[in-house]
Amino acid sequence: MKIAFIGFGGVARAFARMLISRRWQLQERYGLSWRVTAIATANHGCVSSNSGLDLDEVLERLERNATLAGIADSTNCGDAASLIEKCKADILFETTPLNPETGEPAASYLRQALSRRINAVTANKGPIAFAYRELSQLAARHGAQFRFEGTVMDGAPVFNMVESCLPGDRVLEFRGVLNSTTNYILTGMEEGRPYEACLEEARGLGIVEANPDYDLDGHDAAVKAVALANVLMGADARPQNVERKGIRGITSDDLKSAAGAGLGIRLIARAKAADGRTIIRVGPERVPVGSPMGSLRGTSNALTIKTELMGELTLIEANPGIDQTAYALLSDMIIVHSRLDRTGGTH
Repeated sequence: MKIAFIGFGGVARAFARMLISRRWQLQERYGLSWRVTAIATANHGCVSSNSGLDLDEVLERLERNATLAGIADSTNCGDAASLIEKCKADILFETTPLNPETGEPAASYLRQALSRRINAVTANKGPIAFAYRELSQLAARHGAQFRFEGTVMDGAPVFNMVESCLPGDRVLEFRGVLNSTTNYILTGMEEGRPYEACLEEARGLGIVEANPDYDLDGHDAAVKAVALANVLMGADARPQNVERKGIRGITSDDLKSAAGAGLGIRLIARAKAADGRTIIRVGPERVPVGSPMGSLRGTSNALTIKTELMGELTLIEANPGIDQTAYALLSDMIIVHSRLDRTGGTH
């Protein structure tokens, strides 16, 4: 498979290391071989190569903050849009930073790739929250695959579980703790640490958005909730449709009071189908400490979905890191490859 990258930050680099370390396993188990034909970065250049870029050299250059220009057998592509237009790729991995207000430019990169019949994988929840219906229809119209497992709960198989394991069923509602930063802060405060200290610890773990307001005021959870509702429930919602409240007003006294009643406070995202529309809410809730949501500690996440036929199912992800999101890219890549093989698609 010829693969290209738009964005090459922490997640893409972790994925690249997975590809390198598992090269022979992928070949032996799935018949999947790969070469990187193009990479676009915000600060280190945009390059392409028909013969394939040396991924070890790419990682080495980026680790020392060097440009990608000058890599053997490579050509300068100018920018991401030009790269997508010119690159010869079977699959494009889009991992640019989230824009929680519009989902751009990530959504436009994906439109461009799908319109060129390039299979696309994203770890960016913005396009799923702002343009999922358009992008999925565009993929179908051009015979391309569009996958996005890493957009919610890192590498936990949320979308794949519903797609592959629940045929004929219907998701009626869901609730979940979807933001690691706020969960880390709230559970840290439950243990007696100050709010600001917990926030600094979360920054040290690398889980806080560049603008922490996106986490603390519930924007990140709202975008994820909309992505889930759009995919799992057929909604065509936008983050501005979400009734949203963050955790800023929660005090240590609030948490102590809740604990005295056997409860914890968690930032809960909810969606429910009602009267032909999907109602989505994000806000702090008191939940029993023995429940899936109340028992979560640290950066852990959980999602409970209620279905028409299978009832309630809960998926818990314990203290995820960047490798879990990178794994989502790998799992999506394997699925794209296997479906191309079954349908006789080209690599």
